[in-house]
Amino acid sequence: MTMVEANERTDVVGRRADGSRPASLVAAFRDATCLPGLRTWLREQLAPADALLDAELVCTELVTNAVEHAGGPRRVRVTVLDRVRMRIEVDDAGAGAPLTVGESRLGAHRGRGLTIVNAVAHWGVRRTRTGKTVWATLELA
Repeated sequence: MTMVEANERTDVVGRRADGSRPASLVAAFRDATCLPGLRTWLREQLAPADALLDAELVCTELVTNAVEHAGGPRRVRVTVLDRVRMRIEVDDAGAGAPLTVGESRLGAHRGRGLTIVNAVAHWGVRRTRTGKTVWATLELA
């Protein structure tokens, strides 16, 4: 994972101790080896908030989907928006079929990840000139 930006640790509700702008991380990635670093960053920002597990799950799912289903370049952005919301965005070069909750082109035993994301976050897909951005917003409180 290549760190482009990562600012200081925040308190449990997502504000830095000095009250300045919320924490954010932007990272380019090629494969799923970025996930341990991403999870560590989330733990530093949110621990021990209940939202930590949901945030780890959503980040893991969206990054993994980009690796398995789309080409690069890929980038993940995580931002603690305010005291109650976090936004996760994953860019990739894939412009394939629309994402469908509960379905996977990789077989019957796949496709459950977005079902879980759908249960814990508000999410969607935004098409871009170079592919797409899959985003999710989670409640922190």
